[in-house]
Amino acid sequence: MSVSRREQAVNLRQTGLSYVEIGRRLGITKERARQIIKGETRAKKKPTLNDPDALLTLSQAAELLNIHTNTLRRWSNRGILETYCIGARGDGRFRRRDIDRLLRKRQPAKTT
Repeated sequence: MSVSRREQAVNLRQTGLSYVEIGRRLGITKERARQIIKGETRAKKKPTLNDPDALLTLSQAAELLNIHTNTLRRWSNRGILETYCIGARGDGRFRRRDIDRLLRKRQPAKTT
């Protein structure tokens, strides 16, 4: 009878082993050992480019808008498109929903 990895990890934890040692014995990271024992699922998947909450880089956003990156920088500086600063360096990112809103606003009205 085969014992699941979770059962192995739980049994090892009950013997008093640390997550590090459990990870070594099972060939996984200590963080993954902790997740398995606590019954947590893996981390959420990163949002795709189509997800409205996705944060896009300057080049990704410029490509979606079909404009040059310098134009997007100017728009950001003028407040046409909001920039979100992330990380210690303050890298600029653009939210997909803001880009979609800008695209809808800039499309000419259809005449019938």
